[in-house]
Amino acid sequence: MAEPLLKRICQDSHQLCEDQAKHINPLDIRKAILHDLTEPLVFRGYLSSFGCEDEYVPQWKCMEWGASDWLKIFEEKVLKFRVGTRVKENRVLSAPQWETTCLKANMTFSEFLQWSQGKRTSLTSCNQEVNCNDHWAYFDYYYMKDLEHVDQMKGAVDWSLFGFPDKEIRDSTFWMGTAGANTPCHIDTYGCNLVAQIIGKKRWILFPKSQSQYLSPTRIPYEESSIYSKVGFPCPSVASHPKLNFSTPYVVTLEPGDVLFVPKQWWHFVEHINFAVSINTWLELPSDCEEQIKESLVMYQVSSLCQGVHSVDLISSVFNPNMMDIATMTSSEILKLLLQRVFQASISRETSVKSCDTDVFRKKALEQSLLMKEDKIMVDTKITDINWEDKKWCANHKIEKVSSMSFSDYMNKVLGCTETEVPVEKAEYCTKAKDSNSCEDEGIMKFSQIKLLVDAFTDQRVIDILKMVIDEKLAET
Repeated sequence: MAEPLLKRICQDSHQLCEDQAKHINPLDIRKAILHDLTEPLVFRGYLSSFGCEDEYVPQWKCMEWGASDWLKIFEEKVLKFRVGTRVKENRVLSAPQWETTCLKANMTFSEFLQWSQGKRTSLTSCNQEVNCNDHWAYFDYYYMKDLEHVDQMKGAVDWSLFGFPDKEIRDSTFWMGTAGANTPCHIDTYGCNLVAQIIGKKRWILFPKSQSQYLSPTRIPYEESSIYSKVGFPCPSVASHPKLNFSTPYVVTLEPGDVLFVPKQWWHFVEHINFAVSINTWLELPSDCEEQIKESLVMYQVSSLCQGVHSVDLISSVFNPNMMDIATMTSSEILKLLLQRVFQASISRETSVKSCDTDVFRKKALEQSLLMKEDKIMVDTKITDINWEDKKWCANHKIEKVSSMSFSDYMNKVLGCTETEVPVEKAEYCTKAKDSNSCEDEGIMKFSQIKLLVDAFTDQRVIDILKMVIDEKLAET
């Protein structure tokens, strides 16, 4: 069997080819992600090519796929889409498009493509017809392990490029949407994130955790391990959230082949610039054990609080749709779930500490893949002088630090918004108060009271005290 062209050219020249030399040893990337990096980075074009001169050598098989290839993967499976209204030019938002206020649509992959291209106007399961020019559709947060023929994807996704050979297609999540599709700004309380852009472009707006006070954080709608912002990105109303002026958003646009590293607990809002597909994986961190206990306490408090609420509308306002099963649990079921999660987190923490005392995983990573196969990437293992803060060094290795800007620059230069624009109306429960009847007023009042209680019960100071008590009890057992 003839040697691969890439290997042969590099051997003939007695040196690594220029493009390849720019890439870093995956073990060094892994170490930096888990221990060193505290700000977002983009690995530009890491998945697109890794060849010499003009040769194209895709690192992930799916980088060569078009919409028709994905159609073969999903076949006629009915997919659940979230449908929202595109933000018109020169408008600002005083609240996000929450998942609970979005339309829902069930479509196959082929039906979605036809609708997104304007070849059909109606959407299954929507009570109204929506036009793709006025609305966006988002098929998000889909665990690829749930694919009927997941084995067909073997080799299509390979996170070993970044030092995580144990992460594969079954540990990855699929995101697909039309222009304008977005996720409300939020923070993930667990782990960190690697996001690979496969098709199209997506804009990411990120903020460090230290700027939480400017983003109006809330636990409503409640979702485990997610804290949302009440700010209406992409073009928020500064009149509704004046503290935004003190923030410094980190803004980056991902293109096909790029991979973004999102550090632990960074706020992020993501919007599709055009039709786009991306795949991500979440990476566990030793600190996740602590966060799991805290999140279990939050879940227990929120679900217990709603036990006495009988209004379906109010419950739906408190919980994100994917958490509604928690709202239906009895008090004993909630307590049982809390105990299970707390003890599991405690066991995970002990295991994590023990594994950190040895270098077992590093050895496993090496054995699994980082001695690359002939037909895969050849890695320059001699690179040891790593300086993530050096812009010249980063540029030479196809790495880009995501830079921050003032909030006014974001509004004016990135979005073209101005302070004089009229904000879009706030969430429905606020606007109804002006002309609602007494029953609706009573419902609004109840929601406000529940919101105040949830905010109080999920305050970080309260959770920290509860966790301290639990830790003391666990230490006694």
